[in-house]
This record gives sequence, structure tokens and C-alpha cells, in this order.
Amino acid sequence: MTSTSTLSSPIPAPHPADAEPALPVLAVDLVTDPALAPSLAELGRGIDAAGIGAIVLSDGGLHPIHAASALAPATRRASVLARTDAVHVEPFHLATQLASLDHIAHGRSGWLVTAATDPAVPAAVGRPQLDAEQTAQEAADVLEASRLIWDSWTDDAVVRDIGSGVYVAAARLQYADFEGRTFSVRGPAITPRSPQGQVPVLVADADRAVVGEEVAAAADGRALDVPVAGLPPQRIVELVATALAEETAGATPGAEVGRIRLVRLVGLIPDADLAAVLAEVAQALRDQGLITAAPTEGASLREQLGLPRHDVVIDPARRSDRARIARGETSLFTDHVAPRQPAPATAPAAAPAPPAPEPHVEEIR
Repeated sequence: MTSTSTLSSPIPAPHPADAEPALPVLAVDLVTDPALAPSLAELGRGIDAAGIGAIVLSDGGLHPIHAASALAPATRRASVLARTDAVHVEPFHLATQLASLDHIAHGRSGWLVTAATDPAVPAAVGRPQLDAEQTAQEAADVLEASRLIWDSWTDDAVVRDIGSGVYVAAARLQYADFEGRTFSVRGPAITPRSPQGQVPVLVADADRAVVGEEVAAAADGRALDVPVAGLPPQRIVELVATALAEETAGATPGAEVGRIRLVRLVGLIPDADLAAVLAEVAQALRDQGLITAAPTEGASLREQLGLPRHDVVIDPARRSDRARIARGETSLFTDHVAPRQPAPATAPAAAPAPPAPEPHVEEIR
């Protein structure tokens, strides 16, 4: 889907209501043990052939985004989701990495947002350890900033006009201009908008407590965790069916917040039998009408999850050519991220922005 820029209304909500209900996608969780690296591509091809909807990469030594980027080219239908930390990484770079993963996967990628709780993690990046409330607040800010960065280019921003020497139309880019509680991000992104535009963001049951209710409510949905270590296929099917039935029984009709979009099978051993086990489980669950159909080649993760893809709406106040001139800047891609600061007791009032003059430059050459 190709969008064009619009110049008059605010950015749409990140996850508008579905046109119709969608069944959850079946996913298998893989822990990124470095020992798995040599067989990762072969393992991915087997899972892909088994008809599994998605593969979740959880941190086990290899960075989940790196592992997902290596796995994506080995698959054709299954999506790859990085279950990765939102707090102990620069927000601008995290958003860029996730958008780049979406380019690599041709729209078959997603993010299971989590937050590292090991004290060694903040120490490694020179930050003090955050308490539970601070961690949840920062995770929420990172999610909001990431979505603004992903929407900082329209789909048609890259014009590649050889005759005029214009590569990007600056009027089709906008600054993120995000001010969080401990950091700020100006943007815009340094990569064109990814195939899905907004990378789907989900929260797994195992991560809900650490990322907090604000993130859980803002996410595109929930990943229902089903521990299945050492179980035969039929028992896995029974557990998934029971878990979904229990959730359905307690759900509010028509509720969108916290909706189950993904069923994550946790604890399976990535051995030679994994693909056969997954194929049997997936077929049995589809026969019972409990999970969505097997993905087709070319389908995005948003399509699998039943999430619409929205167009970017350019905010005139943040449009890159106008904002850049108003600030007296000569380069569009400068000063992306202001360093994190301790959260102030009372947020200072923001200085009023000067009025933006009419733009003198419409393109980046």
C-alpha cells in the first residue's frame, strides 16, 4: 500500500480498531543461544515449512534483533519478532534497528517489548538501575518515541529524481520532536519508512509486569504465553485450547486493549524434531478454529494480526523543511537524541516555539 502525504490533520492512532476480529497467530519462541547460530537458517526454514505464523527471538546471548535479521531471509512466510529491551538502549537507534529489520523481512517483523531487570545491564551502559515505576515510565516513552520516528517519513518521501538531483522530498518528512520524562528525540528517521510503516508492538505475558500497564494498553495486542517444554504435540494442543478458552471466558466483548494477537509456545527445544512437532500442533489448532490460517508468501505481520496499515499524516508544525529553517539548521539529520537525564521532580515548562516561516527549500538534494 502506498500513501501520500496529508498536511492538515494529526497523526492517526497507532492501532485503530480492526475491521473484523482476527484469530491469534501461532508463534514459537526461540532463545538466541550463540550455539544456535550455525543452524539458525536451517531451523527457520523448517519452522517456515511447518506453517507456523511467527518466530519470536528471545535474548539468550545473541541480540534478538540481530538474530531476527539473520533469520528473516531464510523464511518466506513466517514473521520474525524480536523480544528485546526498550530501556537500556538509545531510543532513536532502537527504532531504527526495528525499522531496518522490517525492511529485511519485507514487512514480516514485529517487536515484543520488554525491559531488562538484570543489574548488570544498566551498569554495562553506564546508567543507574531504575526502580519498577521508572522502568515502566521509560518503556512507555520509548514506545511513543519509536512510533513517532516510524512515522517521520511518508511512503512516497523518496523520489529519486535523477534529472533534478532530488533524492528525498523534505516536505514529506517530519521531526519526531518527542519530549519524554528522561530523554528527548528530535528525529526524523535516517531510513525510509518500512514496509509496514508501524512495526507491530506486542507485550508477552512474561513481560507485562516489568513494562507496565501503560505499555500494555498502548501496544497493538498481547502475546499469550503457553509453557510447553517437553510435551508431546497432543498435550500442547490441549494446553493452547484450554488457555484460549479461559481467556475468552473472561474477556469483555469487543474489547481491544489487551487483545490476544499471538500465542507464544515457550520452552520447545530447537532440535531436528521441532518442525514436525510444530506442523502437527499448528494443523490441529487450525482444525479446531483456534488460530489464524497459515501465512502466505508476501503477507505482512500486520495483515496476519488483523491490524490495518495507516498512512502518515504530516504535521505542518513538524514538517522537516519548515522546522529546519525556523531553527536555523542546515542539515536535516542532526542531533537525533538528547542524552537521558534523571527524571525531574517537576517538569519545567517548555519554552514557546518561534513561529515557522514559509519554507524556502522543498527538497533535499
